Formats: sequence, C-alpha cells, structure tokens
Amino acid sequence: MNELISVVIPVYNVETYLDACVRSVMKQTYSNIEIILVDDGATDKSGEMCDFYAKEDSRVKVIHKDNGGLSDARNCGIEVTKGEFITFVDSDDIVSCKYIETLYSLIKNNNADISICNCVHCFDDTDIQFSMSTYLEVLDSDSAINNLLYQKKFLVSAWSKMYRRRFFEDVIFPVGMLYEDSAIMYKIFEKAKTIVYSNAKIYAYFHRNGSITTQKFDARNFDILIIAEEIFDHYSNNNIIVKSAMSYYVVAALRLYLNCPKQEKYNIQIKKIKKIIKKYGIIVLTDINARKKTRVGLLCYFIARPFIKKIYGRVNRWA
Repeated sequence: MNELISVVIPVYNVETYLDACVRSVMKQTYSNIEIILVDDGATDKSGEMCDFYAKEDSRVKVIHKDNGGLSDARNCGIEVTKGEFITFVDSDDIVSCKYIETLYSLIKNNNADISICNCVHCFDDTDIQFSMSTYLEVLDSDSAINNLLYQKKFLVSAWSKMYRRRFFEDVIFPVGMLYEDSAIMYKIFEKAKTIVYSNAKIYAYFHRNGSITTQKFDARNFDILIIAEEIFDHYSNNNIIVKSAMSYYVVAALRLYLNCPKQEKYNIQIKKIKKIIKKYGIIVLTDINARKKTRVGLLCYFIARPFIKKIYGRVNRWA
C-alpha cells in the first residue's frame, strides 16, 4: 500500500541551509509524500524560499505564521497534515534519499507503529556518509521507552523517527519550552504497541552555532530538569521503567551541574541539582543498564569532582 506520508519542516531564518534540506526531502525514493513547510515568522528570505518550493513541487504546502518557536511551528504543521504517518525534519538538517522509504518499510514489514533510524552527527565541514541498516530490533513500548530514557540506542529527538499521525491528536509539543522533544516522546511511545529500531544512518543532524547545544547558558536551560522530573514522577510506580527514568533525571541534573555558571542567581537551582545527584546518583552509578558516560560522570562527581569536566568530556558521547 502506497500510503501518504507527511513531512513537517519548521522554518525560521535558515536561508543558508534551507535549500539543501528541502531538496533532500523532494528527492525521496518514496514519492507519495506531502511536505509541510511552516514559516515561523522568518525575517530573512526563508519564507520566500518556501513559496518558491511550493510553485516548483505540488507536494509542498506552506504555512506562514508569526514567530512562536519550534514547538508552535510543529503543532501548526501537524494540524494540516493528511498522511497516515508523519515524520519531522529540522530545516537546517538533511536526509538520505531513502529516509522515508526506509522508515516506512520498517513500519510495514514489522507491523509497527513507530520506526526509528540513527543519525550522522555533522559539523559544517563534515563529509556526510549515510549508511543502511546492519541491525534491526523490534521493541514493545516499555522496552523502547527504556532505550529512549537511557539514551543508548537512539535519541529523544522528534526527528529520525516516523509515527502514526493519530498519536499526535491529543499530544502537542509544549510551546515556550526548550527540550520540547523530551517533554512528549515518552507519551508518544506509550501509544505504540510495536516500535522498530534500525541502525541505518539516514538523517544528517548538523550541530550549528546558536543551537540549544551550543548557545550561551540561561535560565531556560533548566527546562530539562522540569521535564526530567515530570518523567521520573510519571514512572515512579512503574517497576519496568523507573530506573531508566531515574537515570534520565540524574543525567539532566549532572549536565546542568557541569554547564550552569556558578553564579548567585542560580543558587537555588544548583542546590536542587546537588540534592538530586546525592539522592539518586549512587543508584544510577550502580545501574548496569545506564550509559558508560553517565556512570563515569557520576563516579567523578563523587570521588574526583575537580576533574569531572575534563574526564567526562573525553568519554565517547554515545558510550
């Protein structure tokens, strides 16, 4: 069955990268797609470029709206989609020409509700090398959520995944918060009976200056702690998931401890961070399912705190 697939691409001031992104989606080997470009109040030429693509390719639909942020743009895009399945692509990233075909085939061949692929981590001078699957794993909802929260096989990101569109009928991205993907992915995964993961690297994620991962620290970075606490509370009575939720909570606290400036205005938050690590850190440290990097970071925190940044930074990001 050649079902319609919806691709939602939020767009804001990315004229330098937008063409490569949109054309990589246009060139998909699976052609029955609709491409929803959400111009989120762009002040450069990105909005005009969106209109150009709509004239060039009838599968492209454009929404122009006032700037409301990534979550608001995604929510607006979801509202107009018509596909049975949906996937998200960030407008400064690109995808393999087999991105849609692969994710859709994973769903159909495994009678799944969600499919997941790996990404290539790229910097501006990276030579992108996509690769197809050498490993496949079919998971139930609980197992997939554990993987999600331990962050071992795949990321919490909304991109690099395909979902049944109806899963978003009563779940929306939280407007005004950072780390919006973390806030809803576990809720989406709970709706699925079967989730299939492939190690195919068919999504190129670019680490740009000014992104959440590179921008200067400010109070909004504490959003991740609010989200992680909500997740931990949500699974506090779930014996299958509680340990991965605790790990995610402690990792959020540990990274904030490493990145938060030791300034008086953050004293309350820093005190809470230390309390979280003190209360749950040893449990996560001794959890054999937690990531190696997490356990190394916690070990340094407890016995070699002056050297934690140096040692933690040298451990492989995905270890």
